Amino acid sequence: MSQEFYITLKDIVSNQSEELIQHWLEYFNDEQKDEAYRYYDDFLGFFEECLEVQLDLKSDETHAMLLFLTKLQETIGTENFFHFKDSVYSCYLKFPLLKAMNKASLFTLENVSSLTAFFESLTSSLMLREHQKSSESKQQSSYELEQREAPLSELWDGVFMVSIVGTLDSDRVLKIIDKVLDYLEKKESNYVIIDIGAIFDINSEVTNQIMKLNSAIHFMGATPMLTGITKNIAKSLTHLNISLGEIKTFPTTKTALKTILDTKD
Repeated sequence: MSQEFYITLKDIVSNQSEELIQHWLEYFNDEQKDEAYRYYDDFLGFFEECLEVQLDLKSDETHAMLLFLTKLQETIGTENFFHFKDSVYSCYLKFPLLKAMNKASLFTLENVSSLTAFFESLTSSLMLREHQKSSESKQQSSYELEQREAPLSELWDGVFMVSIVGTLDSDRVLKIIDKVLDYLEKKESNYVIIDIGAIFDINSEVTNQIMKLNSAIHFMGATPMLTGITKNIAKSLTHLNISLGEIKTFPTTKTALKTILDTKD
């Protein structure tokens, strides 16, 4: 596949974004259009980055696209996502792009195959994730979930870590807050490292829950430190215009712990 194809298609997406979005919006009523517009505008931003790496399925850019589509699935509902306009949402996205390619004389077997393969791979990954999510949900008992709920570990004198794995919602964060506050009440700790590296998705709801946990730790007189901020999580936060406020963030637990020890010295 020539580099020229990716460059030309990226220019089309950049310069004709409004036209592409209007094509998608034809299927929504007036009340739905504002919200749908934001989704498609975000999608084009992620897609441009994927074109920069020539639709490399193993790239960080494609992974970020998957995170975005996973969030979109949660927002509009699994049923709507997988039966959107009688197709999977990610499959449906390519149709106006193909139309634009045809106008630009890019509609060749090789080019269409490349674009189709990219979206089919996204669709397969999303469907596989949904299947795994459903299977895991059925296999885990309430007892197992309780045992795995945000494990705590002491890393240093006065420093302990809470690791959050999976999906964070309002019910779960209340349990985690209780668990952390109980620990702080029983043991003298000055720092709490909150590791979110294994959270399935980062979005505005998850961010709100993290900030609640952050405030609760502050009220107990300890300093919260957020770790596990990967490149893809940072990009997702930026694209979705989500702020973590004044929470101290670190890429790894090691860097957070080093900062603490330097402070102690």
